[in-house]
This record gives sequence, C-alpha cells and structure tokens, in this order.
Amino acid sequence: MGKIIELNEALANQIAAGEVVERPASVVKELVENSIDAGSSKIIINVEEAGLRLIEVIDNGLGLEKEDVALALRRHATSKIKDSADLFRIRTLGFRGEALPSIASVSQMTIETSTAEEESGTKLIAKGGNIETLEPLAKRVGTKISVANLFYNTPARLKYIKSLQAELSHITDIINRLSLAHPEISFTLVNEGKEFLKTAGNGDLRQVIAAIYGIGTAKKMRQIKGSDLDFELTGYVSIPELTRANRNYITILINGRFIKNFLLNQAILEGYGNRLMVGRFPFAILSIKIDPTLADVNVHPTKQEVRLSKERELMALISKAIDEALSEGVLIPEALENLQGRAKEKESLSVQTELPLQNNPLYYDNVRQDFYVREEATFKINKNQASNDSSEQTFDNFTENQLNTDAVSEKMTDRTVESTTEITDNSLENTVSNFEIDFDNEVKISQSSTFPQLEYLAQLHATYLLCQSKEGLYLVDQHAAQERIKYEYWKDKIGEVSMEQQILLAPYLFTLPKNDFIVLAEKKDLLHEAGVFLEEYGENQFILREHPIWLKETEIEKSINEMIDIILSSKEFSLKKYRHDLAAMVACKSSIKANHPLDAESARALLAELATCKNPYSCAHGRPTIVHFSGDDIQKMFRRIQETHRSKAASWKDFE
Repeated sequence: MGKIIELNEALANQIAAGEVVERPASVVKELVENSIDAGSSKIIINVEEAGLRLIEVIDNGLGLEKEDVALALRRHATSKIKDSADLFRIRTLGFRGEALPSIASVSQMTIETSTAEEESGTKLIAKGGNIETLEPLAKRVGTKISVANLFYNTPARLKYIKSLQAELSHITDIINRLSLAHPEISFTLVNEGKEFLKTAGNGDLRQVIAAIYGIGTAKKMRQIKGSDLDFELTGYVSIPELTRANRNYITILINGRFIKNFLLNQAILEGYGNRLMVGRFPFAILSIKIDPTLADVNVHPTKQEVRLSKERELMALISKAIDEALSEGVLIPEALENLQGRAKEKESLSVQTELPLQNNPLYYDNVRQDFYVREEATFKINKNQASNDSSEQTFDNFTENQLNTDAVSEKMTDRTVESTTEITDNSLENTVSNFEIDFDNEVKISQSSTFPQLEYLAQLHATYLLCQSKEGLYLVDQHAAQERIKYEYWKDKIGEVSMEQQILLAPYLFTLPKNDFIVLAEKKDLLHEAGVFLEEYGENQFILREHPIWLKETEIEKSINEMIDIILSSKEFSLKKYRHDLAAMVACKSSIKANHPLDAESARALLAELATCKNPYSCAHGRPTIVHFSGDDIQKMFRRIQETHRSKAASWKDFE
C-alpha cells in the first residue's frame, strides 16, 4: 500500500496559513490590501486585544457578488489573474488566492458584502475554514470582514505571539505603510474603541506624513522627483538633522506595494552622501512607478520581496534625486530644536571673563588649508584707521609670512597628510583671489549662495566661532568646518586618479587562503578601475609589479589589502566610496581640533572658505558644522515673546 496521500483542503489551508498568517498584523495586511484592490476610498480597521479577539475591516469598495462569496474561501481562487501571462504583469496587491482561505482556516470569519448591481447583499459565516452559514443580507456599500478568535484551533501558534503591545505595534506599522502608499484613501485604525490613526484621503502625501509622524517631522521633509524611461520616482526625504538609529522609518513603495530591498536602502544613503552621521538613518517615503513586467512580486507569500530588473539604474535615479533635493536650500539645524526633551544640567553661576585669544594663537593658511602657531606678536587691525589698501597689504604680508616660513610649513604639512602637492605661482594667485575678507567684520559671500552672510564676533571656549547675521545668532564648530573644507579639497585631489603607472623596484606579493584566492582571481578586474593590476604568481599568491601614481608607495601594501578585503566581503569594490573614506580620514586627522584659540583674522578666513563649499552644513562624517539661534528663539529664551495658541495655529497654516 502506498504511503503518499493527498491532504484534505482544510489541512492544506492550515499549512498555508503558517506562511501567510504569521501574526495578527498579517491578517490586517491581507484584508486591507483586498479592500484597496476593490477600489475603496475609505477603509476602517477595528481591532480588539491586538487582533487576537477581533479584526474587523470595513470598506466602501466594489464588493463581492453572491456566487463569488463562497468561492473566495477556496484555495487559489482569485479575480486578480486568469492565466500565466497575467502573472508577469501584476498590478494588484493580491493575486495568489491564498489569503482568505488561510485566514478562515485558523479563525471564525464573517463576510458581509454586496455589489451595486445586486438588490441584496450576502452574509457568510465560516469556522475553521468550513462554511456554516450563507444567507442574504440587507444591501450595504462595500464589504465588511470580521475575523474573531484568531488561532483558536492552532494553540501552538499562540505560544509564539508576543505581548499585545508588540502585536498592536506591528498592526499600526502595517497601516502606516499602506497609508503612505495610498494617500488617496482614508484610513482609520481603531483599537479597543480608541482611534489610533486617521488620514484625510485627499491624496496629499505630506499630510499623511504629518498624521503618522507629526507636523514637526513633516515640516522637515523635502520633496523629491525623478524619472527616466523605465521608472517614475516621487516622495519625501528628511533633511539631514532629522534621523533615527535604524532603518524602520524608510518606506519604499513599488506600484503602491511596500517592499524591503537592501540595495534601494543603500541608494537612499548614497544620495545623502556624507550629510548623515555614521549609524544614523533618515525618514524617507519613496514611491516608484514601474512597468509590472520589470518587477517579479511572485517571490514570497508575504509579497514584500520583489525582484527588479534594471535595479542598478533605479539605484542611480534614487541617489541623484535625493542629492538634488538636498543640494537646494539651507540645511542649518535649529539649535533649540536639538535640545528639546533633554534635561538641562544645573549650571553654576558663571562669571563673565575674556577668552585668552592672544595666548599662542593659531593662524590660518588658506593656501595650505591648515592652521599653525606663529611666534610673532599678534597684530591687531583697527578698522577705523585701516583703509582698504592697508587691509589688502596686511593680508598679503600675512600670506607671504606663512609661505616663507619653511620650518612652520614642514610641520604644517606633516600634520595634514604625508603626501604633499606642489603649489605653483598661478595656483597661489588663484587661491588668494578666491578669498575676500572684509576687515569690517563681514564675510563676503556671493548673493546667489544660500549660506548666511556671517559677521564674526568671538571664539567660545576655543572651540566654537560666534557669528551673527540678520537671521540671528550662529555657532560654528571650527573642527567640523575645516574638516568639510579639507574633505572637499582632498576629495577632488584623491578623485583625480590617473591610470599612469610607476614601476616598482621591489614587487609586492599578496598571499591569500585558497578560498579567498579563487574569489579574488575571478573578481580582480574590479581593481583595474583604481589602476591596480594584480597578476597570479605561484600558489595562492598575487604579485604587483607597478602601482598607480596617485597611490603613495609607502601606502601600497595597506591600501591594496583594504581593497582586497572590501572585494572579498562585499563581492564588489567601489572606488568612489574608497576615495570618500580616504578623503574623510585625511580631512579629519589634519583639521584643527577643539580647545585651540584662533585670532579674528584666521576665524574670518575659515568662515569665508566654509561659505565656498558645496555642502557647508556638515563635516565629512555628517556632524553639523553650524547651528542657528533665530531672533525669535533668543527672545523666547528671555521671555520677551511667548508662544500662544494662535501661533501654533499659524504654524499649522504655514505647513499646509
């Protein structure tokens, strides 16, 4: 007698439910997606005991015809696809025909539905997947599905259910994602009779963001747009000051479907570049419209994993759109907002003193882009007596003294980087002409720049530069500011990679384990972009006979080993990222540190050069270079003005 038997339909549905119905949130997701596919404009979700006792989804969609209601509980019965060709151009959220029978097999389900063409509706009651009642019902608009006593017949599943708060959190997250995917639909989530979420359904994505994350978050979102022949990208991303410690606030939507994709997440971070601090992640809602033939959603029962054609092109489009959105406008964080919610330490009574700015002051060399200690007595400029000619002459003498001090220049070069670049007379003239310092305490900045025109006041604690403008008070972190300046300088220098090679007198040998040797032998062409050409030499060895001229000979072994490690760990090597990391390291190591006094002239030179940067708002590692206290903020601190209900209403009006 044979041992293989065909399982009955009820048992097969319970097995399928193990994949589709993982937790109450899975039920909510499947039912709400069916409501969306039915063309609903209003969906209400009621849950009790985090969905274990009751999940109720009410919509105003097209509804089900009487003859289809019972059939909907059969496995693989669906109205979404009809043949194999439809499987490759799916436009709906559901298509498998597994959700309703799987849910019904582990719960007590009630369906009340009707269509506009029928005179009456239909009510179905099922328990454990078996239909108990199918009867007519008074006509209603759309469909109402109730799922009670979830997992009542599979108690083993209940053991793995987390706390009610955790399950409710998952349900809320599902509704949040669907609300962001479909701002044209009004969603209402009610838990134990209390409204958790309500969206307007007017199609305004920014208002949905405000309903979910709050008005303050919505105000700090930048709209992004991008398109090419295959993709249309829209959405919002947060400015760099608004971040979180995990990726949970990144929502990627493909044709209205929330998906998880590691490479697209990486593309978002690449779009921010070094505007983000390490380990921080932005808020992002990206809606991508794509031809269904370029996406395969038939990968996993949850349909959150999607295979995409032309994924690299989509990554480039996302990164470019985010970079363009963040390149416009001012990105200076408000100082008081950064301090909100933090308990202030009790401060002792401070005595006003003068900072020792003339105690071994540092001077700034805008050619070498570094600070150094000049042993000469600090000179002071009297702006009432100095004419424009004398000011220019003083600045010329200042620069000439820096360049002619060989000992100081050598020390300065050693502090920056080991490699030096020769500066010609022409480049020196161009560098000096790029900086206009007004000795009337004003940093001259191009009118087209969004960076504020700063008037230098003083140095605070030998670390921060105090400045003012018509917009209020500004604090500049001198280390972060110079790190940004040097990063952009070294990024260009290191980025000028020449393929010219220098032959080595003594070749370098790189010995690897056999498994790593096989992988690198297959992918060593990735190093050619960096001008590194390894040849197989003996067993498990590579030989390097020449090196690119941009790579110093003293750094060859260390740098190439780093490149090899990157290829072996991630199976690809990005020269762009490697240059960024190298430039960021050089900039940070060689920049002025905290607790170093600056004289006024060097501080103004630093501010002037910061204003010329492409991104003057953050250092190479994403820390802010400058923070802002607005005039209103300062008046509020001194209680000269107070926030009223009217001002809050005005704030919301400005948001709209």
